[in-house]
Amino acid sequence: MKRVIFMLMVSVLCVSVWAQNDSKAKSLEKDIAKSDAAIQDAKKGIVPGTWLDRGKLFVDVYGVNVHFLRANMPVAEATLYLGKPTATDVTADESGKSIETHTYSRLKLTFEQGVLVSWVETATIAPEPLKEAVKSYQKAKELDEKGKLTKKINDGLKIVGVDLEGKAFNEYALKDFKAAYQSAKDKIAVSEMLGFSDTVYHYYAGFFSYAQSELDKSLWKESIFHFDKALSLGFKDADPALLYNMLYTACASIGDTAKGLTYVEKGFALNPNDLGLIYIMINYYLERNESEKALAYVAKAKAGDPKNGTLWFAEGSLQDKLGHKDEALAAYEQAIVLEPTNYSYYYNKGVVYFNSAVKLFEEADKAASNAEYDKWKDLADKEFYKAVAPMEKALELHENDRDVMETLKSLYFRLRTQYPEMEAKYNDTVKKLDQF
Repeated sequence: MKRVIFMLMVSVLCVSVWAQNDSKAKSLEKDIAKSDAAIQDAKKGIVPGTWLDRGKLFVDVYGVNVHFLRANMPVAEATLYLGKPTATDVTADESGKSIETHTYSRLKLTFEQGVLVSWVETATIAPEPLKEAVKSYQKAKELDEKGKLTKKINDGLKIVGVDLEGKAFNEYALKDFKAAYQSAKDKIAVSEMLGFSDTVYHYYAGFFSYAQSELDKSLWKESIFHFDKALSLGFKDADPALLYNMLYTACASIGDTAKGLTYVEKGFALNPNDLGLIYIMINYYLERNESEKALAYVAKAKAGDPKNGTLWFAEGSLQDKLGHKDEALAAYEQAIVLEPTNYSYYYNKGVVYFNSAVKLFEEADKAASNAEYDKWKDLADKEFYKAVAPMEKALELHENDRDVMETLKSLYFRLRTQYPEMEAKYNDTVKKLDQF
């Protein structure tokens, strides 16, 4: 019984603490006014302790609403700190995930599947308290010529750095990517004040600016700069394929595909078996119509992922481009074995036979005698016939595909004399096409 009473007391205490935040905010507003006066004072304004205290003050100003919040905090824990919200809205997103918005006097919290994902301050004391804290600590450093306050200043800056981390990721969760990028840059600046290069936050600055540029193309160059800086500092925590792919995309987006490729090649040299990087190389050479080079990377990708039908399909397409009919057909066959319901595999297989037949007919047109003509025509008709089955399967998997029906119509028409059953198929296909 005593334990239950104790827990209730703790809950009441936490709620009471939150209830005091409005009065604490008013107290902090008064403290800011006093600090403003102090830094303007001729004597106090040149004392490093005045600026140290101001730095601490603005850290408190920032934390008055959010110092205890963190991503993935359960609803129950947030309620323990904040008490019962004044309003709760429950909705569901397109995937069916439960989304709750809890409203308090100074905050709105958003929970998904029972954990905190983001928050918005609805009442603030100062617009950019962490920036003001950094400026104050920086001023304290400048005035502290003997370095007596170095440890206290650095301790304060470390707290600011932690706050900036949480701020950046909350802004990212709110999809305010530009603000997240600025917070990441501020974190980098704080780290430099503490005497080290912030490898991780150069990466995040690149990541946030990349996300912004996907929307309005404003920060591609900044994204490249920060990703490159992170790499030069030895950053290795990210998925290599993701990082180098983002670098390649960012470079391509500012018209420097060649530079983008140098990043991918660097990543590939460090991670030769990374399928994500191999796919980038494949797509790069496909876009440039360099089939032989693309084919070499397809082979590497297949070695790491031999049951991927898409890779066999890519090989088939490239072999077909290079005029390697048998290799193309073999690749498409393997793709079909791996993914027997993929429409494109059957369609492309049919196209190989169809194009082969067209080339044979071109030879027939060049024939010097009727006998030679008949020989080439017979070979062509056999190839046309081989195209029928995969095209019919493609239509079965992708009903009412006009391109496939038009191809089949042409095939049935050409073959109706040699194969009587094609006549009925031809007539039926004509009727279906007339319905479009």
